[in-house]
Amino acid sequence: MDRRIPKKGDIYRHFKGRKYRILDIAVCTETGEDMVVFETAEGTRRVFASFLETFLSPLDTAKYPHAEQKYRFELCRDTKDSDLLRLKRHGNTTTLILEFLDLNDNEERIQFLQKHQAEIDSRFLTAASESLEFAENSDTVEERYAALMRFLKTKSRYESRRLR
Repeated sequence: MDRRIPKKGDIYRHFKGRKYRILDIAVCTETGEDMVVFETAEGTRRVFASFLETFLSPLDTAKYPHAEQKYRFELCRDTKDSDLLRLKRHGNTTTLILEFLDLNDNEERIQFLQKHQAEIDSRFLTAASESLEFAENSDTVEERYAALMRFLKTKSRYESRRLR
């Protein structure tokens, strides 16, 4: 195999366009072959594993004649620094989640959510909701965000009245 072995943290683009971040190289317990463990770099977080040989294999141009890549996965060389910062933020413990968990009251949480609305994703909403013991029942990120905001505003309103 003449291609570079993926390294932890590298971003690879699948020939269908999605980007993936390398988590590690593992060994298959059944065959002893090297495997690439990677996660989605955009959207809902999902973790995958693929045999290294398959991961680095050339694309079947007969099956996919209109594909623009030569290989199934190719190292992203066009990833901007801002993209890398955003991808790091979506790691196992995001900066946003940690900042949110450090907030002291609901008013601060509401302001934080408003300030960072464009950066909030599904994983953040799940962690924030669980930390507040809020049961989510919406599907889209936008609906979940709106429901969490309503919950915090209601909680803030009633808790502040109790203290008076």
